[in-house]
Amino acid sequence: MQNIEQLRKKIKEEPENWEREIFQFACRLACELAERIFREMDDALKEKEALGMKVVGFREKWVISLPGDIRLRRRLYRDKQGNYHFLLDERIGLDRGSRVSPMMKKLAVQSSTDYTFREVEGNMKAVFPWAVSHTTVHNLSRRVADSHIEEEEREIKALYEDGVIPESEGKAVPYLFMEADGINISLQREKQRRAEIKGGIAYEGWEEIGNGRYKLKGKSVYAGIMDGKRFWEGFSLNLAKEYDLSRVGKVIVGGDGASWVKEGAELFGGLYELDRFHLKRALYQGLGSGPLVNEIYQACVKGEVASVERVLTRAQQGVEGERAEEVMRLRGYLMDNYYGLRDYRIEISGEGLRGLGAVEGNVDKLFADRMKKRGMSWTKEGANRMARLISLSHSGRLDTRKKTSTGSSVPTPASTSCRSQSAKYEAGDDSTWLRASLPALYGPHADRPWVHMLRELTRGHAESVAHATHPEPQPTKS
Repeated sequence: MQNIEQLRKKIKEEPENWEREIFQFACRLACELAERIFREMDDALKEKEALGMKVVGFREKWVISLPGDIRLRRRLYRDKQGNYHFLLDERIGLDRGSRVSPMMKKLAVQSSTDYTFREVEGNMKAVFPWAVSHTTVHNLSRRVADSHIEEEEREIKALYEDGVIPESEGKAVPYLFMEADGINISLQREKQRRAEIKGGIAYEGWEEIGNGRYKLKGKSVYAGIMDGKRFWEGFSLNLAKEYDLSRVGKVIVGGDGASWVKEGAELFGGLYELDRFHLKRALYQGLGSGPLVNEIYQACVKGEVASVERVLTRAQQGVEGERAEEVMRLRGYLMDNYYGLRDYRIEISGEGLRGLGAVEGNVDKLFADRMKKRGMSWTKEGANRMARLISLSHSGRLDTRKKTSTGSSVPTPASTSCRSQSAKYEAGDDSTWLRASLPALYGPHADRPWVHMLRELTRGHAESVAHATHPEPQPTKS
């Protein structure tokens, strides 16, 4: 390795390359230092943590890290059960069989949620000439996504079959807004040519960021290729880790009228509102332009369903042929969503409430830009993995240290059977305080497996309140 004097001389000879020379010098120094520290750590591990293990010998490999390639020479152990271990690898966070350091892995996987795998390789090599290949980025992303999917599958199974309630931050908020929408993507090597990614966002409201501009407060994202029932199972589970659902004041759900979106409003016992974008689009498609569109739109947002039906019936009678069919389809669409036409703020009062409609832009920016607009096609498993990585990344929950227990591919939720239909765990809770918080628990959908899950998510809070109000009698001395 060159010394400081050699570096100084080279910079004077080629001053335009001073950044590159200094950076590479510092990186080489860091790699040498890391190799020395790792040798010391491996020696210490032999003395302190290798009790009961036999040293088989030394093994060597090169690790790709942020400062560069590091030569790693460490001991291989065999335990009493015949299993082999690299204790140093385990201590510094290296995956079994991997040549990528934890930080390089995190950078690659995180970047893959915004750029294609080849773009990630190119961007990283622009800074790190020793960066990983696009194939390695793909494999790293696949393994991280599978670890998160596998963990969620275990948690849902534990919740439905064993009644294991996830730990929660216990946040209580006056409002919880949820919006959901679907995006179609192209498939390859599949029987179907297209598949729908179901995506949803949840947030607590809005906060002003200046000049009349607002951003969503406390936004979380959830997405994947799955049916509606499985979508709300997973989304509810994630929300339950953050919120005390029994202390959420009011839930408002927005969507485009799809039945699977409405299930969310039924599940949480909240208000459903038809997305204003889809409402306006349906009006223009059915009626064209003109004052009638604005008249019906205003009647819709005011919740004047009878007036909407009357005006549309009159409009349908005044046209013939295809125009009459278009108006009839519009009538059917609006009547299917009649309880979601009115603006939710008619029924809920509060400061700072704004109109819904954030999901369209979020789905477009988060998922369409990465998975649809570049002419890409996916397998179902690959698309589900990327959708989950994107949602985890933008919710701040992407953990690249997780590992799958099996090391094999995890099937998409859409390909697995719905465990909730055969759930062994049943629960009941007659607490009257809960009826106001989550009406779905006692409404017409109380027998649904989803409601069983929500009932259990809130049951712990109910039991703690009951215990505080009516403590168990203490034994008295005779």
